[in-house]
Amino acid sequence: MFSGPPVGTVCPFAGQVDPVSGSPNTTWANAPCASTGAAQGTLADSPLSHVESQGWMLCDGRYLNAAAYPELHAVLGELYGKQNSGADLEFRLPDYRGLFLRGADAGAGMDPDAGHRLDPTGNNVANVVGSLQCDALQDHTHSYDITQPAAISQQGSAAGTSISSKPTGSPDSPARTAPETRPKNVAVNYIIKFR
Repeated sequence: MFSGPPVGTVCPFAGQVDPVSGSPNTTWANAPCASTGAAQGTLADSPLSHVESQGWMLCDGRYLNAAAYPELHAVLGELYGKQNSGADLEFRLPDYRGLFLRGADAGAGMDPDAGHRLDPTGNNVANVVGSLQCDALQDHTHSYDITQPAAISQQGSAAGTSISSKPTGSPDSPARTAPETRPKNVAVNYIIKFR
């Protein structure tokens, strides 16, 4: 019998989700790759999906009352942050807006910079689920040989040639540039199962 995805499952959702907070992601505000502000025009002319009635929430970094969402709190704990609201403990949802998700390395050695990831609260360096890694472009250079033309004396004999290696630089052809390195992509809403 299929009981559905477990609480804490995150998946991409192609529909428009009614934003609850709409506030900028401040978790990693001090990271070198932090944006300077929220993008404008975040809602399209399409129906809003109210996924919370189906047991899902937008991964938007808002705080939730731990007593009101005990199953999700049991899965996430305070991994993404916590705060006290009076006598109540509040835990934070992950904020995946505008980010690509990557499988945790878990010792596989596929993430060569795993030891430099920022923890889910943005306060420490930690290679854990929910940690952030800033964008980067892999070092990429080639050497090529440059042949200097032979010098010819007045008597017609060649003085010789010289060869030197030079690294490549930026391409001369027009390239698409942006403040980040990214593949072609489609925006989706990441939602998390809470019940």
